[in-house]
Amino acid sequence: MVYALYFSIILLFVTYAYFPKFKIKGKEYSTVIALLIPVLITLITLNFTLPDLRINPVAFKIFGVDVYWYALWIMLGVGVALFHGIREGRKLGISSDFIFTGIIFILPLSILGARIWYVLFNLDEFSSFWAALSLRGGWSGLGIQGGVLTAVISVIIYCRISKVSLYKAFDILAPGFLIGQIFGRWGNFCNHELYGPLVENVDMMRIFLPRFIVDNMYINAESVNNNIAGYYQPMFLYESMLNLTGLIIYFVLRRKWAKVNSGDGLGFYLVWYGMARTITESFRFEGEVLLIGPIRVSILMSVIFMVTGVLFLVFKRLYGPKKGYQEVVDYVKANRIEAVLFDWDGTLLDSKPLIDESFYYVFQKYFPDHELTVEELDTFFGPSLEETFSKFTHDKELIKELISCYREFNIANHDEMVKLFPGVKDVVKYLHKHNIKLGVVSSKRRDVLEQGINLFNLGQYFDVIISGDDVTKTKPDPEGILKAKEALGLSKVLYVGDSVGDIKAGKYANCKTCAVIYDLEGIRNAELVDAEPDKVIYKFYDLVKYVGE
Repeated sequence: MVYALYFSIILLFVTYAYFPKFKIKGKEYSTVIALLIPVLITLITLNFTLPDLRINPVAFKIFGVDVYWYALWIMLGVGVALFHGIREGRKLGISSDFIFTGIIFILPLSILGARIWYVLFNLDEFSSFWAALSLRGGWSGLGIQGGVLTAVISVIIYCRISKVSLYKAFDILAPGFLIGQIFGRWGNFCNHELYGPLVENVDMMRIFLPRFIVDNMYINAESVNNNIAGYYQPMFLYESMLNLTGLIIYFVLRRKWAKVNSGDGLGFYLVWYGMARTITESFRFEGEVLLIGPIRVSILMSVIFMVTGVLFLVFKRLYGPKKGYQEVVDYVKANRIEAVLFDWDGTLLDSKPLIDESFYYVFQKYFPDHELTVEELDTFFGPSLEETFSKFTHDKELIKELISCYREFNIANHDEMVKLFPGVKDVVKYLHKHNIKLGVVSSKRRDVLEQGINLFNLGQYFDVIISGDDVTKTKPDPEGILKAKEALGLSKVLYVGDSVGDIKAGKYANCKTCAVIYDLEGIRNAELVDAEPDKVIYKFYDLVKYVGE
C-alpha cells in the first residue's frame, strides 16, 4: 500500500511539472485534480484488498547497502520543495540557477546542522568525534530544528552575497520547509516511530484511518517505554496533516489577503510549525531523545520558534519594507522580460582585436603619417564606419574606398581573430531554453554579421536578426530595434549593448537597457554609466539573474 502511495505521489508531481493544465471545450483544468481522482480510487481499492502489510524500514539494497524509506521520503520532500521553489521563484523574479545553486550548498549544510543539533544534546551517546559523525553505520539521529536554523542562516548569507531580495527568498524557503516536513514525517512512519499514546479502541481507529496506517502503528513491546505492545496513535500523521493544513492556509492567505507582505512566509512558518510541533510533541509517547534536563528541547524550541515568528512579523511591519506579496508578484509579471535583443560587436563578439587591426591596416595604407592611439581606437568602437572615417576626410569617394579596404581586411581575417566573450553561448542557450525570444540588432553588414553568427553556431537561438543592410539609419536611431520588436510582436524587450549609442537606441525604442562592461578600466565606462542604462553588468552570466528578476 505504501509503495502505491509513494509512486502515486511521484506520478502526480512529475505529470504536473510537464502538463500543469489541460483543456476541455475551451476550459482549463488542473492536471493534479484530474489525476488525483483515479489515484485516490486506486488507493482506496488497495486499502481494502491488500493483505496486512508491515513495512520494512529498508526499501531495497544497492550493492549490499541498505536504502531506507526514510531517506526516500526525505529526498522526495526535497524534490517537491525544489519543484515548488522554481515555480515560486519565477513568480517572484528569482532565477532557477540561484535556487539550484542554493540547494547544492545549503541542503548539505542543513543536514550537517541537524546532525550537530542532535549531537549537542546527546553528547553522552558518543565516545569520539568519529562516533558523532557516525561515519560507520550511518547517521543515527537528526534534529530538524537545528537543520531549520542552519538553513535560515545560510539563506541570509547566500542572499547577501548574491544580492538577491531576502524577503523573496523567505517566501520560497518557508513553503519548502513545510513541504519537506510533510513528506519527512512519512519517513518516520516507515521507521515505526513518532507515535503517541496507546489506542484502547482499535476498531474505532480502523474506522477513521486507512488499514495500512493502523497495521504499521502496532509497536512491539521492546520498542516502547512501558513495554506494552499494541496500537499507538500516529503522531507522525497528525503533524504531517497539520503542516499540510498550514501550507494550504498560507497559500490562500497570500493570494486572497492583501495584508500579507513579501517575506511574511518565514514568520508564518515559524509560528505555525512551532504550534504544530508543540501539539504533537506534547502527546508523543516514545522516549524523547533531545533533552535539557527534564525539558524537551523540541517543545522549548517550538515555543521559541513561535515567539520569534511573531516578533519577526511585528518588527518587519514596523521597520521593514511594506510591499504586499501579491503586489510583488503582479509587478514581476507586468515587467517580465519577454525578449532580449543584443548588439553584436563588443557585446556578444569579442572583435576588438580584429577591428583594431583593420583600422591599423587602413591608416597605414591611406594615412601613414597618422599614428593611431589606443584611446583613439576606442572611440572607433560603436559608430558606423562612415561616421568614423568622416572625421579624417570629407571626400565621399575616399570614404567609400576606406570602407572597402577596411572590410576587405576584416573579412579575410575574421574567423581567426574573433571569439565570443566568456559565458555568451551558455547564457544565450539558457535564455532560449527558458522561452525568452532572442535577436541581434547590429550596424554590421548582413553577410559579415551572419558569418560571425554561423561561425559560433548561434543562428539556431535567434528569432530575428537585423543588420545594417536592413535599416536606413544606424544607432543611436532606434529603427533597427523597432523593426526587431515588430518582427517578434513583443513589447517587453531588453536591449543589451556596450556603447552609449546602444543604450540611447534602446531607450528611444522604449526598451529596458543593459550595458555590458568587460574592461573595468575602459575609458568609455563612465560615459556608458552616465547614459543611465537600467542595468550594468560586468560578467555576461549576470544577465541571467537580471532577466529572471
